Amino acid sequence: MHPLNNLTSVYVMLILLLFGVLAPSCKASDKRSDRVENSASAGVGNKGLTMRVLWTVSAYHIGKNAVWGKAEAHNMLFKPLDINTSSITFDGQTCHNVTFETEIVDAAKYLAERYQTTPQTIGFEEKTLKVIKTDCFLPGFSEYMRLRDRRLIVPINGVLFFFEPAVNH
Repeated sequence: MHPLNNLTSVYVMLILLLFGVLAPSCKASDKRSDRVENSASAGVGNKGLTMRVLWTVSAYHIGKNAVWGKAEAHNMLFKPLDINTSSITFDGQTCHNVTFETEIVDAAKYLAERYQTTPQTIGFEEKTLKVIKTDCFLPGFSEYMRLRDRRLIVPINGVLFFFEPAVNH
């Protein structure tokens, strides 16, 4: 066999091996979207691999009667949030043994009654949204919202904070 053909075979085998190793990671991300929205851990088979979905503050909307202003809201940008099946960790504090209940609500009605705003004002067009109620003591996490695109909206001191999901292996 020619040395160049032998080298090509080695490269092909390495590429196939890499695809075989990386394939479970791709499957894990597909499984994640089907899991309960509050579960941030997704196991991959029995191999002990886990995938965590963390959120980061990416935007905010200051409400009409907000306690916080632009400076305080801006300081929250990029802060990480970790939610799993039994805990919530945000801004250096953690709630343990958290219970979660979800409810689908009419977005326009809910936002008008609770926050005197509209879906369009805060930048989304969905007719419904999920409201997640917990027994967590952290500000904003006793009741927060989840959009279809997996973003979370958490009210803290009259400011609606948007959290974008980010996957961490």
